[in-house]
Amino acid sequence: MSRAEPPEDEEKRRACESMDSHALSEAPAEGDGRRLPADALAAIVALVRERRGIDLRDRRTEPLERAVAGRVVATGAKGAAAYVDRLREDPAEVGRLAAAALVGATSFFRDPPVFEALERAVLPALFARAGRDGEVRAWTVGTATGEEAYTVAMLLAEARAALATVDPGCCGFSVLATDVDEGALDVARAGRYPADGAGTVPARLRGRWLGPAVAGRVEVAPELRSRVTFARHDVVGPRLAPREAVIAGFDLVLCRNVLIYFDGRLARNALDRLAAVLRPGGALVLGPADAPGAGPGPAFEPWPGPVREAPIYRRREEA
Repeated sequence: MSRAEPPEDEEKRRACESMDSHALSEAPAEGDGRRLPADALAAIVALVRERRGIDLRDRRTEPLERAVAGRVVATGAKGAAAYVDRLREDPAEVGRLAAAALVGATSFFRDPPVFEALERAVLPALFARAGRDGEVRAWTVGTATGEEAYTVAMLLAEARAALATVDPGCCGFSVLATDVDEGALDVARAGRYPADGAGTVPARLRGRWLGPAVAGRVEVAPELRSRVTFARHDVVGPRLAPREAVIAGFDLVLCRNVLIYFDGRLARNALDRLAAVLRPGGALVLGPADAPGAGPGPAFEPWPGPVREAPIYRRREEA
């Protein structure tokens, strides 16, 4: 009897995780001289843009070169030119390369001190600012397969529940989660993840927001999934915010480990856009290496209070 084919969302997850040991061990390190020929690089960028709708032209080339190196080894292609031929003949390989180049590594509660700081110091302040009739709106940029978006939704739900004990009619919340990779977003929308990956979710939240493991997988609770909207969007693309945002005014934006893959000009452009869509007093959360130079720019100041362990910034009121 033939082995059953894996579910479609599992195939997509595997593609999103395709930066395997080959990609890490065989990739050209920065400055070691093993760079893609310019014509091969241009052809690959064009194929990814044409077939996946992902524009890599203005991004740092090192992540793409590392991904290509890994995929050349994985496919057995005899060099860059042969791999370009493979891409032209195999649309699925274009998807695998795009997933590897976009580095969609994510997990629930990745970097716990960041989420501890959000829960302790940031979210209560955002709910207080929103008022009884308002809504706390969050946006996670570069959400990949969605674990970060659901992590944020769990913490928002918990913060609202705590307020509801004294004010049952307190404000609501919503989460918009975006990525340029539609395959990763399909996994996120399904909300089903390997059970062993749920071990990073604190026990007090796991039973409430994740279902029991079935066939090695857990599913995000429907109540939580209904609070999260997933949409395709490029933070440096033509639109300031996704169409799904309706109103480009957010109280919380997470853009972690995304800007490090942009050059300085593009990273600054992205930060300017994020400043434009954050409400005054809102919070911006970056990765530890995301902010160029001295910080994310004059529109932001470090979040006040005990959050020094996390790169969290507040949108200045007067900016």
